[in-house]
Formats: sequence, structure tokens, C-alpha cells
Amino acid sequence: MDQSKSINVRYSMLQGIYFVGFCTVIGYAAVYLGSIGMSSSLIGIVLAIANILTSIAQPVLGGFVDKSNISMKKVLMIMFGLCSILSVLLMFTSKVTFLAAVLFVAVSTILYTTMPLVNSLAFAFQKQGIDVKFGVARGIGSVAYALASLVLGNVVKAVSPTLMPLAYIVIFLGILPLIRSFKMPEAEVDEVIEEKVVEKESTGAFIKKHLKFMIFLVGFVLVYFDHTIINNFFINVIKNVGGNTGDMGNAVFLAAMLELPTMALFEKYKNKINIKNTIIISAIFFTLKHTLTYFATNMVMIYLAQATQMLAYALFIPASVYYVDKLFDAKDAVKGQALVTTSMTVSGVLASFLGGILLDSMGVYETLFLGLVLSAVGTIVMIVTVENVNKKGA
Repeated sequence: MDQSKSINVRYSMLQGIYFVGFCTVIGYAAVYLGSIGMSSSLIGIVLAIANILTSIAQPVLGGFVDKSNISMKKVLMIMFGLCSILSVLLMFTSKVTFLAAVLFVAVSTILYTTMPLVNSLAFAFQKQGIDVKFGVARGIGSVAYALASLVLGNVVKAVSPTLMPLAYIVIFLGILPLIRSFKMPEAEVDEVIEEKVVEKESTGAFIKKHLKFMIFLVGFVLVYFDHTIINNFFINVIKNVGGNTGDMGNAVFLAAMLELPTMALFEKYKNKINIKNTIIISAIFFTLKHTLTYFATNMVMIYLAQATQMLAYALFIPASVYYVDKLFDAKDAVKGQALVTTSMTVSGVLASFLGGILLDSMGVYETLFLGLVLSAVGTIVMIVTVENVNKKGA
């Protein structure tokens, strides 16, 4: 096997194992934390803190990698090694709620923070003249996430979810020799997270110049709020219609697998479609998904709601990147992309914190109804403020 093929195989394996870990820790956070006695309110606080710390840690880590003589390989080894140690501690402290919460926040934050580094590793190899097929590897990561959810849902149904830190340990230790196998020079700059550090243009001036885009993002925050509540507390939604963790695994698997053809087709036809209409379709399908989830009374309706993911999240993510690239000139594009990511983080924090409190104080149906109303308002705002970028030329 030649060097390029070998690296592609190992990098695809890295993406796959990483997203298995991401699914296990983040995707099943409410399942694990709930099993050790945390209320929905406390689970929401834990997830909100992890999101906040991630937004701080990513640029800090980017600056560190940029300024120090250390490779991304070594940083990833340290980060996943630390995750392994923290997971061992978590396994033995699950009965002490405060310590378990602190350790889970730490593991989640590290996992979130390493995502840009894992992605950027592909481009570091490309700088060395090695053609790493990032799209293929990322697709394998998505498939791995879907399969992990399917397996976990059924395993957790048979085995106590309090044992999930054991799975964390196996996954994080398993990823270390794979990272160690890569050969690369020192001080590779992580351009993906470095962007957040080097971009210096005044945010105030940017907002004034692109007010319509900022209002568009407000609409997206409202839509994504309900999306995040459903994702973070999906087990509550599933149990509310009589389902279990196995049903949750099946539902997540369905949505994740249906994302793949949409993203692949978008990449193929992105220069032939009307991006404004694509954004509008994705916004409408977000709210359609939230509507179906609210009215769901059984798992069949939940599966139907999950199927709309292929024209909601799966369409918006690539379309938003293309939209910002077309909407702004080169000097504003980085800040525009960063603000889309920031809007997701804001939604994540609000949905995590408020979602848990609302579920405990109001119940599942009432929380989903409030989220649906906000999503509908957000969709209207997005439709009104999205601009036609196709006419601006490629």
C-alpha cells in the first residue's frame, strides 16, 4: 500500500473512531447523566457550560498551536490521553454528582475542541503534497456516528448506561495508536481554528455593514434553538411517546444516514442550484421537523420527523457555507463564517440551559410547543432576510 493510500485509510479510521466517541459522549449525554441521577435542568447546565468553555478553548488552542513548536499530532495525543484519564475518574465518581458533572464537562469540552484539529489534520497532509480525501473521511465519520447510535441505543437498553464511561475509555485509548502512526513535521498551524484568532476586523463595523445578515442569523438562532433542545434531550422526547434507548438509537441512525446523500448531492450540484431557495427550503424543513416532533404520539411519527433531517440540517450546513462565501467579499467571509458558527454556539448554550429547566418545570409537550413557536418565527425571519447570492456570481 503506497503512502497516500495508507494515510487516507488511517485518516478515515480516525474520523470514524472520533465520531463514534462523539456520539457516545455527546449524543448520549442526557442518557448517561440522567442514569446517574441528574435532572434535566442540571444536564442542561452541564451541556451549556461545555459549549461556553469550547468557544473559549478553541481559539486559545489555536493560538497555542500557532505560537509553539508542537505538531497537531502531539496536541491530539495529549488531548485524547487526557480524555482517557478523565473517563477513568468519571467511571469511579458517578455517585458523586458534582464531581461527575465537572469531569463530564471536561471530557465534552476536550472532545468539542479537538474537532477542528481532527479536521485540519487532512489539510496539514495536503501541505506535504499528500492528497487526503477529506470529504470521504468525513462521510465515514458520519456513517460511524449513525452506526454507533444504532448499536449504543440497543446496548444501553440491555446494560446500565452508568457503565458508559467504560466505552469512553476504550474509544479514547483506541484512538491514540492511530494518531501516533501519523508522520508529520512539527509546528503545523491549524488554520481552521487559527481563523478565530487572526481575524481582527471590528465586529461592530461588520454588523452595521451587514445588518440584514445579522437579522438572518437571529432567525437561525431561533430555529436552531428547538433543533438543539430536541437533540440534547432526545431521550426525553422518545420516552414521552413510549420509546426507549433502542428506539432513540434507531431514530438517530435514520437521521444521520439520510444526511449523507443530501450533502453529497449538494457538493455535486452547488453551482447549479439557487442558494437562496435552498436556504429557504432548509429553514422550512427545520420547522416541519419540529412540528412533526411536537405532534408525535408514537415512534413512527418520530421516525418521519427524523427523515426530514435530510432537507433541514443536512441541507443548511453546506448551503450556509456557500451562502456566506457568495454573500461577502474575501475580507469579510471569515467573519461571516465565524458568526454562523457562533450563532450555533449561542443556540447550543441557550437550548442546553433553558431546555433542561423548561423540561423539568413545564414538561415535554409544553417545551416542544415553545420551541416550535420560536422555530416558526425564526423561519419567517430567515425567509424574509435571506439574500439572492446567485446573481452576485461565483
